[in-house]
Amino acid sequence: MPIFTVTMKSSRSAPEKDRLSRAIHAATIAAGYPEDDFFQRFLALDSGDLRVDPHYPALPKPRTDQLLLIEVLISTGTEISRKKKLVVKLVENLVKAGVDANDIMVFFVETDRSSGSFGGGLFASPVVFDGR
Repeated sequence: MPIFTVTMKSSRSAPEKDRLSRAIHAATIAAGYPEDDFFQRFLALDSGDLRVDPHYPALPKPRTDQLLLIEVLISTGTEISRKKKLVVKLVENLVKAGVDANDIMVFFVETDRSSGSFGGGLFASPVVFDGR
């Protein structure tokens, strides 16, 4: 874990999604998750199906139509410092990939690891971070 859902407008190309994916995965590793902890899905919506206030909360400039709404499903009890590090690395990496920082929204949803299976009906063992 984490599991990322990236919601965006459907105008993004496959190469753009690849760049975004690499940036997100690099941020995950920088936040101390294992390299093989790779779970992402990209939801591309028609422009009329993704509506967000361009200024909330008092952004210095309006969001563009390149908005990324990133939901991160993580284990219950993940330290706030790890969440903050992940957000910082996500923004840094996505900006390097060509995304305006104002277009990056990140929200965490916590779930207990006993509330789902990564495959085969098996529950995941507790996460061990490498301390990065």
